[in-house]
Amino acid sequence: MVEVKNLGKEFVTPNGKITALQNISFAVAKGEVFGIMGASGAGKSTLVRCLNYLERPTTGQVRIAGQNLAELSPRQLALVRQQIGMIFQHFNLLKLRTVAQNIAFPLEIAGVPKEETQQRVDELLDIVGLTDKAQAYPHQLSGGQKQRVGIARALACRPRLLLSDEATSALDPETTQSILTLLKKINRNLGVTIILITHELPVIRQVCDRVGVLEQGRLVEMGSVTDVFNQPHAAATRRLITTSGLVPPTTARTKSAVTRSTLAAGEVV
Repeated sequence: MVEVKNLGKEFVTPNGKITALQNISFAVAKGEVFGIMGASGAGKSTLVRCLNYLERPTTGQVRIAGQNLAELSPRQLALVRQQIGMIFQHFNLLKLRTVAQNIAFPLEIAGVPKEETQQRVDELLDIVGLTDKAQAYPHQLSGGQKQRVGIARALACRPRLLLSDEATSALDPETTQSILTLLKKINRNLGVTIILITHELPVIRQVCDRVGVLEQGRLVEMGSVTDVFNQPHAAATRRLITTSGLVPPTTARTKSAVTRSTLAAGEVV
């Protein structure tokens, strides 16, 4: 579903160039839940914006379902983006629109007929458990309810891929659990591929199949969640795990972990 090859991103500032991402390569299979974790400033949000070309990479390729985004016309890129749903940390709901109207917004932009739009909105309200909130406004909702609206809106155009950028970071633990349960249900029942960006390791452990670790714009480790969490080889991974409290600080780098993935010249091989 997603293939990233040698992706790099630089920003030009008055003080010179800033390298946000360097030589990032990974692939995500159809139907997979892939996590990307890292400390603040590691480049996670820049990477997710490059995946849907809200930020155009400086180097490298991004392919979605086999299509190289760099080769698409603006119209073709817009059509591909309709197949990529985006879930945001701070919901980004339209304050003057009801829940139903927020969910309908992408369908209106896509020119879907009103009757079909209403049917799809009703389906989505049922999926996210907000049928009784259809005519409510964002200010009348809890944080968890707002994020459910955001998820429903992201699903409106029946995307094949969901990008979740710190979607649970603004939520309390109980609400986070309910949102993660919903995402797993969406992945299982709808077959939607999910890339989940977060600094919260319990979130990765609960819902992801595989995980990649970013540090200072580089992908320093990648593997199954079980392998990476139980036998971390990169120093950045061990710091994240230790800080999260998931394992004792004395967890050692094991021979099997080194064999699984060796870090050389900034690449995971």
